[in-house]
Amino acid sequence: MPRCSVLMPVYNAEPYLGEAVESILRQTYVDFEFIIVDDGSTDRSREILENYAARDARITLTSRPNTGYLRALNEGLALCRGEFVARMDADDVALADRLRRQIAFLDSHPECVMVGSALLRIDADGDVLCEERLPETHEEIEARLLRATGAIGHPAALIRRRALVDVGGYREPYYGAEDHDLWLRLAERGRLANLPDALLKCRVHPENFTFVNEERGRAAVRAALTDACRRRGLPFPAELVSVRPQSALERMRAWTRSAIYAGHYATGRKHALALWHQDPWHADSWVLLIHALLGRWAGPLRAAYRRLRGCGTQR
Repeated sequence: MPRCSVLMPVYNAEPYLGEAVESILRQTYVDFEFIIVDDGSTDRSREILENYAARDARITLTSRPNTGYLRALNEGLALCRGEFVARMDADDVALADRLRRQIAFLDSHPECVMVGSALLRIDADGDVLCEERLPETHEEIEARLLRATGAIGHPAALIRRRALVDVGGYREPYYGAEDHDLWLRLAERGRLANLPDALLKCRVHPENFTFVNEERGRAAVRAALTDACRRRGLPFPAELVSVRPQSALERMRAWTRSAIYAGHYATGRKHALALWHQDPWHADSWVLLIHALLGRWAGPLRAAYRRLRGCGTQR
């Protein structure tokens, strides 16, 4: 009986699938089973997965017609036998020590039912955009969840299977924010935590499930939060406001800005050039491109310019 079950649903993930699977198979912690549900992929995903399953007995592969991400998750969860369930997405990359460190944490913190980690955001090519630090204590995580703010990276989570089953797994009415709903329910059964170090490379690209289903996800978060407030006897947060979904170009600007501010100038230049080609008349396209080209000199040059302007004003 494996101690840990890694659960990964797959749908048309051919460009990234091999790297995702191998990142799990190469973990330093080896006492796991790898439950993969192919949700009716129409690309080469099933063929790729069958090749891996034939070579590694730890893989249990289920392939059937497409029924949707959430049903694939619950179907896979029913196959998991381990004490822990580690989530994984088919376009992400787990760092080699991920399972060992997260399992060690839950072993030494029996009051915790789930642990995540910080994330390395990467682009479609695998280039690092930035590191996303997440709150580490239960109190900080719960406070952010109750403000409808992301606090745990779903594909970076390791969960006690008993707790996951006891709260009813993933709930279909909250499809699009099924993870937010799950964290709120788990927080009522035990403590949640995040490790401070990044243990997962989380890939962002235009075909991400989160971006494709952004409007539906926002509505589902509000529904999950309404339900959680009712269970806890709390008023719905009055300060919660609806945010307009980002356009593809706005997301490109945000990714470019993240890479530049994090000091990943080569990645920033790549995205700034692509953004400039797509939207050359927007002021931000020029600002981001110049900043990316100047790299680490942009800040000092801007500060020097402001000082010069200040001296001119004083005279």
